[in-house]
Amino acid sequence: ITVDVHLNTRRLVQLMQSENEHGKTTKHRAQSPHARARKDQSEEDTSKDKIAGKPSSQPVVLARTIQGLLLLGTRMVQQSMRNALSPLLVFMSAELDITTVQKGSLLSAIAAGYFFTQVPGGALADRLGAKNVMTAALGFSALCCLVLPLCVDSMGVSGLWYIMMVMGSVQGPLFPTSTVYLSKWMPKKIEGQTDEKAWGTSMLDIGVTVGTLFVIPVVNSLAGTVGWRLTYQTIGLFSLAFVGLWQVLAAEEPSRCFYISDSELKFLQANVPRPKPKSGKDEGKDGSGKPGVLGMPLGVALHPSLWAIFFAHIAFNYGVYYLTNWSPTYYSDVLGLKPEEAKYHLMAPYIMSLITTCLSPMLVKAVGKLGWDLLTMRRVFTAAGFISAGVALAPVHQLRGYNPWISTMLFSAANVFYGLTPNGFKANYLEITEQYIGVVSGYGNTLGTVASWAGPQFVAFLLQRFESWDNVMFSL
Repeated sequence: ITVDVHLNTRRLVQLMQSENEHGKTTKHRAQSPHARARKDQSEEDTSKDKIAGKPSSQPVVLARTIQGLLLLGTRMVQQSMRNALSPLLVFMSAELDITTVQKGSLLSAIAAGYFFTQVPGGALADRLGAKNVMTAALGFSALCCLVLPLCVDSMGVSGLWYIMMVMGSVQGPLFPTSTVYLSKWMPKKIEGQTDEKAWGTSMLDIGVTVGTLFVIPVVNSLAGTVGWRLTYQTIGLFSLAFVGLWQVLAAEEPSRCFYISDSELKFLQANVPRPKPKSGKDEGKDGSGKPGVLGMPLGVALHPSLWAIFFAHIAFNYGVYYLTNWSPTYYSDVLGLKPEEAKYHLMAPYIMSLITTCLSPMLVKAVGKLGWDLLTMRRVFTAAGFISAGVALAPVHQLRGYNPWISTMLFSAANVFYGLTPNGFKANYLEITEQYIGVVSGYGNTLGTVASWAGPQFVAFLLQRFESWDNVMFSL
């Protein structure tokens, strides 16, 4: 497609340059049958491109590519603010004498805030616009980082818990609003082209991985130099700077983007599904009823296809957050590695996940050549990711007597397979409904948050009850 468009564009540019150079002579030649034939062919090719849903010309960087990178930045900034607490607790504990029980409570404070704002945040995105909600969420979260030292100095550990809970509350809408935002920019799957919805959800996952991978060493270095108070405030200032960039370059929808090309705008207008009007007449056709207190019709809320996505999200969060929360303990207690020895082992799974997520569009394109329809691809990527991750994790504890890199390779393989999910159930969030994307995403991420909050406690219960990591691996 790109080559075809390039040749047509170059042909038109050569014609225009020829007219500028030769003036009237060129104008006379333009009336000749040969010149008219070339012009007619160019117009015909352009017309065919429009009919096929292709843009007639391509800028250097597509506007929707910039939007995807901006969304990557939102997730990276969010993770930087959220995950900074874990390493900084080491520095805080030396000053505030924080107990182990208090540490556990503090680390769950953000999840506690998440519970209450994801569904309302998704509904607000459907009504007020995803960009506005995301700007407010990131801005208030950055302000929490700036005032956090003051809250700790004034109220101690309780003040730290409250401000982290507030940060979780204002960050809660980011996932559902990101999904709403993507739905307005990512075109439907076109035969022979890349699945851009899967690419868009991959950008979100890359942002999470990059934020998790790099914030911990950066925060440790800053805290060791300037202290934990200035470290949090530095993160807050950096986040506010990104909010300014986001506000300038982000656009609620293609028609509001000031730097989008005419060709890309026409392409997206032709290929991005638009929500159907929520008329009472339309809602009654399928027997689903009116939205009501759930924010969507009861028939939609209870649909098995929707719950297939929800359960996939729960399973994903349980597995991924196990690797995030319990891997350091496993390397220390089971494999006997000191923190300085384990750091490279702990980084490896995230590096592999990042590589996999970046290569996801190429993988989707390769699988697309098999002729599978879109729903089959979603099912295959989701099922293959979960099953393969389970197979990789099952023998980890049995191989604990071998070189620790064997365990690291299996943990990394599991993270790679979890990295297939942007092409599976996560992309399906953009397709299963057009009217209630924000609300559905809010419910899905809320249920996923329950898994990420309850999962570590369930793992602790298994370890205490059976005193064996084999049962933990089996549960995964």
